[in-house]
Amino acid sequence: MDRMDFLQAVTRTRVLETRLLSRATIERMVEAKNIEEVIKVLGETEYVSSLEGLNRPEEYENILSKELKRVYDLTYDMVNDKTVVDLLALKYDYHNLKVLVKEKILGNSNVENLYIPVGMMDIESLRQNYLSDNFKDVDDKIKGVLLAVEEDFERNKDPQRIDILLDKYYYIHLYELAKKTEIPLFIDYVQDLIDFTNIRTLIRVKKQNKDMKFLEDVVLPNGKIEAGDIIMSLNDPVEEIINKFRNYDISPEVIKGLEAYKDTGRLSEFEKLMDNYIIELNKQSKYVHFGPEPIFSYIVAKETEIKVLRIIMVSKLNNIPPDRIRERLRDLYV
Repeated sequence: MDRMDFLQAVTRTRVLETRLLSRATIERMVEAKNIEEVIKVLGETEYVSSLEGLNRPEEYENILSKELKRVYDLTYDMVNDKTVVDLLALKYDYHNLKVLVKEKILGNSNVENLYIPVGMMDIESLRQNYLSDNFKDVDDKIKGVLLAVEEDFERNKDPQRIDILLDKYYYIHLYELAKKTEIPLFIDYVQDLIDFTNIRTLIRVKKQNKDMKFLEDVVLPNGKIEAGDIIMSLNDPVEEIINKFRNYDISPEVIKGLEAYKDTGRLSEFEKLMDNYIIELNKQSKYVHFGPEPIFSYIVAKETEIKVLRIIMVSKLNNIPPDRIRERLRDLYV
């Protein structure tokens, strides 16, 4: 990537960053009496265009979906080298592939609303081609993934493996994209994400009393922690796992998350620390003046902001008090 190619995009990104929701605005929404008041506060922000056509507050997901699509359309339009946006859009592509494969193989119907209109692929075109077994215009990598998942289902008849395999293909694809950029932030982001995901998976597999063969199937390659070290930890107590990974080149939040799990038996704090670490990792982009990092970090910031809004809105609908909402919130980029 030529850093100078992003000069204009970085300038635009700095303006967009000023429109991110402030802590004060988030606090107003946390303290709001109900979801109607939350939406009223949103009407004073750049979300105002995404509020158009909202009929009922309970349809808040439409607001968040429209805002997500707006951000991706905008950032794709800002850059010539789309890889910086592809890195974050790819997860929506693989979500859509899961829906698509289940629609075809399992005969799932009425799934149109499950597709997310964000990603590298034209999902409508891919859907039409795939459902009619026409691979002529399908990208070779995606074609290979789809055929591999189909073949696995033919052998095992296990719907759970559709998600397992597509998750693994997603992280392999993501790592390849990051390595190709040669940008340290992107490679660190992907490898740290893999490590967090693998350790969370290890804990879940332990809780479910699954065997080592199952863990081998679900653990991801290309993290800073070797996949084999994760697998061999299955029968270790959590205290021993914490000590084993304490000196690895991974985020301290991984250890904090494991310690929180040891104390509570819940993974919610681990997942919150994971999200906060990703935001902290991206804050270094504030000091980059030439290069793709600020665009990438802006998208991460918007996705975190949308996640925070979803937590607030769901909480308001369920009459959860402000103090408990604050416990669930993620850190912001601003």
